[in-house]
Amino acid sequence: MTREKEELVQLETYAADLSRTYSELRRHLHHLTALHEVNTRIASALDPDEVVAGMLDSLSELLTYQTAAIYLLDLDVAVAAEGPHTVVPAANTLARLRAGRAMQEAPLPEVEGSAAPDEGTIVEAMRDHRTVGHMLTSGELQLAVPLLAGGRSLGALELRLGAPLGEDDVKIVELLAAAAAVALQNAHLYQETQRLATTDALTGVSNYRHFHNLLDLEVQRARRMDYAVGLLVMDIDHFKLVNDRHGHPVGDLALQGVAEQLRKRLRRTDVIGRLGGEEFGAILPGDSLAEVAIVAEKLRHAVEEMPPLFGGMTATPTSLTMSVGGTSLGADVVDRQLLISCADHALYEAKRNGRNQVRLWSDPVVPAPPERQSA
Repeated sequence: MTREKEELVQLETYAADLSRTYSELRRHLHHLTALHEVNTRIASALDPDEVVAGMLDSLSELLTYQTAAIYLLDLDVAVAAEGPHTVVPAANTLARLRAGRAMQEAPLPEVEGSAAPDEGTIVEAMRDHRTVGHMLTSGELQLAVPLLAGGRSLGALELRLGAPLGEDDVKIVELLAAAAAVALQNAHLYQETQRLATTDALTGVSNYRHFHNLLDLEVQRARRMDYAVGLLVMDIDHFKLVNDRHGHPVGDLALQGVAEQLRKRLRRTDVIGRLGGEEFGAILPGDSLAEVAIVAEKLRHAVEEMPPLFGGMTATPTSLTMSVGGTSLGADVVDRQLLISCADHALYEAKRNGRNQVRLWSDPVVPAPPERQSA
């Protein structure tokens, strides 16, 4: 071979190498750009579902795969877990989200023995905080990447692949998983902060401020859409005796029990709140006065049927009863303060006439607010 031909072959080899290097650089640049875009998008998301959707949507821009799924632990458990090596217990529940499919719940597989190989791979990744690969009997490669934030497993990303990934591609997926895990934790903490700001810590129902804000919104909606709004104000009778006889811990349990009874018997569209002490309120959108009366009696009866309270400074059990005041106002007259005044006056009448009963008031002309009686 002449010298000129040798130089030509060498140049062609250099050109091919440069072309491959250029292609690789373009590919890496594309991956980094896609990672930056998805990181920007999910980092600002305040809803965990948005984070998951953004993560799954971006995968197709980064690599070729057959199926993708995200498994999430209960974030309340995962965020509160202690220690850098949280072992995933079989009693927990994973939320399984597949691209293009609705969320479904599946039991978390056992770590030892009984787990199928594909399930065990996911658990192993979460438990050991590392990416795990496994060849399935179907010939697919299963890759499980843990979602780690603050040294804790929040879940895992599972990929089913037709061919093994290169080391660089695995690193890209791990970077995506890391960004998504931090975004998931931040979104969860934001939602938890919002929940704590609007929820009564003891009973889990809306607190006073949130309840009144929701009542304002319901009144505005009723005026626009022309429907009635019902309101109940409920007071546990002689509740001071519960604390005096049985102590405040038993009193707290009683309040939690009452809140649960009320919650179970109201619609999802209704709103229940703790207005202070032993007083609760319920917003009943669209309910007429007759419907309010039925709901009020159902709630009063539910509290009356609760088991008596025991413990504390006396061996004598204490039964709970509840007085209820209710009202309903049409869209032409409905007003937040008027609803409260009517329901308060009805509650006063229920307590003045012997307690453990339901009274209604719907006259827009309400007498002067009654003095609140002690429980």
